[in-house]
Amino acid sequence: MKPLQTTVEEVLRHAIQSEVETRAYLQKLSERAGSADVKKRLLQLADLELVHRAKLERKYREMIGQAPPNPEPVVVDIPPELVQLDMARALKLVLDHERESESYYRFMCERVPDTTDLGRLFMELAEIEWKHKTDLQAEYDTTAPPDQFLMDI
Repeated sequence: MKPLQTTVEEVLRHAIQSEVETRAYLQKLSERAGSADVKKRLLQLADLELVHRAKLERKYREMIGQAPPNPEPVVVDIPPELVQLDMARALKLVLDHERESESYYRFMCERVPDTTDLGRLFMELAEIEWKHKTDLQAEYDTTAPPDQFLMDI
């Protein structure tokens, strides 16, 4: 496998941008909610992304020594068939999104030594996404029938 050519600064910028994109995704998804409760929960999750972003921006300032650049503008496309989302379906979509993020950071962990700043950063980001994913999985499990997760795959 080709050695990874990136820096801590690039990784943190990407992670911050990812939080911005996830927040925009959740806000857009909330427009497709089938009830006020689903919309409220998606907007709560979107607001949590602000907290995650703030933590990453603080880490950026600590590690890089300056404020991070402003994120790029975000365009979110939600498939037209995603309408009238119930809580289980909405949480499943968010869960899939978090799972992709965790997988990305774990894949990147494998490409750099874990004794480097970059390796430790990738591991930390993967663990953060894992925590988000497991919290959402627990919430999903309480809202969906036991076999629903397998049916959604």
